[in-house]
Amino acid sequence: MACFFIAPGIDGEPNQSPFAPAPSKAQQACVSCRKQKRKCDKILPTCSLCARMARPCDYTATDTISQQQQPAQASSEELATLQARLSELENRLNHASQSQAPPLPPHPSPPIMHLDPEPLPSLPPKPPSPLWCPSAVPSRFPTSLFLDLDAFNWSTTPIPAPNTPIPSEVLDILSRGTTVQDTATEYFQGTHAWFPFISKKRMELGLSLWEAGPELAFLFLGMKLVSTPVNNGVEPPGNPLYIAAKRFWASLEQAGSVSLQFLQGMVLVTVYELGHGIYPAAWISVGVLGRWVEVLGLPGFRGGGGVLGSVTTWTESEERRRVWWAIYILDRYICLGNKKRFCLPEPDESFVLPVDDKAFDEGNPTLSPTHPLTTPLTTPNLSPFPRLVQSALLLSRTLTHIRTVTSSNIHSRPLPFSLPALTSLVNDLTTFTTTLQPPSTPSSTSTLLPSPPPNISLLPPLSLTLSTLLLLFDTYSTPENQHLGPSPLPGPEAPPLQSPSHILFAQQSMLGLRETSLQIRDLSLDLLDLLVLPSQEKKLSPLCLDSLYASMATLHWLWKEAGEPEIREALEDVRRCISRTSMRWRVSKEYLEIIRRQDVSFAMAFRAESK
Repeated sequence: MACFFIAPGIDGEPNQSPFAPAPSKAQQACVSCRKQKRKCDKILPTCSLCARMARPCDYTATDTISQQQQPAQASSEELATLQARLSELENRLNHASQSQAPPLPPHPSPPIMHLDPEPLPSLPPKPPSPLWCPSAVPSRFPTSLFLDLDAFNWSTTPIPAPNTPIPSEVLDILSRGTTVQDTATEYFQGTHAWFPFISKKRMELGLSLWEAGPELAFLFLGMKLVSTPVNNGVEPPGNPLYIAAKRFWASLEQAGSVSLQFLQGMVLVTVYELGHGIYPAAWISVGVLGRWVEVLGLPGFRGGGGVLGSVTTWTESEERRRVWWAIYILDRYICLGNKKRFCLPEPDESFVLPVDDKAFDEGNPTLSPTHPLTTPLTTPNLSPFPRLVQSALLLSRTLTHIRTVTSSNIHSRPLPFSLPALTSLVNDLTTFTTTLQPPSTPSSTSTLLPSPPPNISLLPPLSLTLSTLLLLFDTYSTPENQHLGPSPLPGPEAPPLQSPSHILFAQQSMLGLRETSLQIRDLSLDLLDLLVLPSQEKKLSPLCLDSLYASMATLHWLWKEAGEPEIREALEDVRRCISRTSMRWRVSKEYLEIIRRQDVSFAMAFRAESK
């Protein structure tokens, strides 16, 4: 049998066999070859190059194409932009039955720190919609991570990206003018000053909003949420930014999103709920954050089954550590008023304090050494965020002790906490309070001038420590905690009193309540001076507000008992400061309402007794 070898011709097309009949040819090259500027053999109905590439071969539009300039082939960036735009339009069409939106202008995709698209036209008001709508696309998250972690690790199953588009309402918020750039500026000048758990350096790298996916959009929505004061006449739960964030949160969870940016956005939404008194949502959100750190394996990466993967830079490792500490702080702070149990466990000896805030912002590991958890409280030159961590550790230690004391009294058992250990706790709290306050300035006459106002970034750890002191003193100043049993009533059935040393400590606690409340009163006057400047108001932390309320409640009680003019004046100063902070955080109004209700109850009880 004879065999014929077909040698390749120009551009890789095979030559025709010499025994084959001559094929018919077109007069001009096909459209595809002209676009690619490749040599076309003009064979009908399909040229050799189009046949080899398995693409349609068209000769009909060659005359028209030859008369005009060839269009440039779309780049990968343009294709990514068009793909994101298509997803946005599809999402718009899905909601067409609810509202009729005007046509959208072209939407570019520049770097996130330089995003400056054309502003969107104002949309007509939409009818009320549910908090979140279930996605038609099922989650692709591997359930073996929760059902059988060993099987997940052995299979090395990858975590897929969430298959969900950015909601149109979120795009409407983030795509107006320079919203993203302004949001980043406001956030890093405000909230970041007291809660620096997002890397400013990594954010400035300029990741594209479209390339990063919906998690980054959710993070920026959370940044805008905590940076934008709530307008008068709008209740915080009804804030459109908050509603959009909660809806986006639910849709990302349903889509199986697991990323550090998603968790950071959830932290910011929780800060908003906590600062504006949105309960029980804030309490539930903190518990959800506690679950998420276990899923992601924070603060390291070995305990999460490889969800986040290994860190690649020092800044990324420090950012993960700070996210864990941020959730730890919120978990302890939200238990101040109710003394309930924590969600996160206590850190072990492998944990370290956050590094210097400036080193973290600049991404420079040489600017700050690593400090263990056993670092003395009097160590100088620690940044505000490590100080905030130290105050949260003292709060956790105090709340654990208080729960032990109250549980012992309920079950009529002797106190398991020794008095020396209790005295050591009080000494640590008072020492740390002194460390956080600026020292007085000596004058030329060897007298001390008034202390300068504290740095507003150091107010959260100072306020948290003073709240802890008031909580501890209040626990031991109450009559029921001076007995070994649950009943403080006198009589033969009353449980025996504590030891004389415990009774002495209870008396000292009464004095500590008064002195600490007056100390917070001085702090509130300094805070009022700071809040005159708008640049300082945006840095106000909601973690400062519990100490103001605890001081106001204590002064209110002391004034009702003795009627001292000094206490009444201090009470009004603290009340005035709380009223001023309500312009930034609405939870202050809730604190004022609690005191008002106590006044009404006291007046009603006094009136009933006088009849």
